[in-house]
Amino acid sequence: MEVLLIKVGGRRFGVPLEHVRYVAPMSTDFVSRGSGVEDYFVFEGEPLTYVSLWDLLGIASEYAEYEEMHGMLPQRRQDHLDWMSALEDSLRNGTAFAKARNPRECAFGKWYYTHQSRDRRLSLLMSQFETPHAAIHNLADRLLGFAEGGQREAAMQAFEEARNTTLATLMRLFDSAIALVEELQRRIAVIVADGGETCALGADGVLDIVDIPPERFKREAHAARATAGLAILEDESVIPMLNWQSFSCPPEALPAPA
Repeated sequence: MEVLLIKVGGRRFGVPLEHVRYVAPMSTDFVSRGSGVEDYFVFEGEPLTYVSLWDLLGIASEYAEYEEMHGMLPQRRQDHLDWMSALEDSLRNGTAFAKARNPRECAFGKWYYTHQSRDRRLSLLMSQFETPHAAIHNLADRLLGFAEGGQREAAMQAFEEARNTTLATLMRLFDSAIALVEELQRRIAVIVADGGETCALGADGVLDIVDIPPERFKREAHAARATAGLAILEDESVIPMLNWQSFSCPPEALPAPA
């Protein structure tokens, strides 16, 4: 039996290759798991039953980090625009400045100094944040000190220079990071069919196609289970075989496409 090996989180699962019709990429706006998960996946204009393997199997997606960052980074970007606006108001009008002055104490800093990425490109990009991010936060003590010492004009000149250089660099880094984490989300839908049953399985990716001799497949007795049995690969690792028919439904039960 030929088997398509797919990855769900840090685990591998098998699907009989004879049932696999196509492997389709997911758009980043498709709600593939968790709250609000989609009911169906549109493939070639037809709605197919969608099954989130992460939700079904209780496994976190290996791309959850990027998904969370994609939602968080635009907020942290705006935080620093607001931070600079508050500093400008304080310098111009003498209002109290209540924003974090320590780069480790803002919301982004609390996350940044504990974050470690498994992706080399993302790790290299994030390492570039430290210098401009720290420089922005260091402006508060320095420029407010100027203003309090009667050097308000010098403080405003330094502020404008920092806005056009250091802040602009930080904003470009945020934009690059947002674009990269969107690119790194490469979830797939495995379109499977058997007779009248068809569905789309949400997974993190495809690993390989392997040939499993009959004697190296141990079938499960309970058809209602999410797995149909265990396959033993050449390296003696054991792979659960998905019993996808147990959690699919006929396509005629689905709503017609809009």
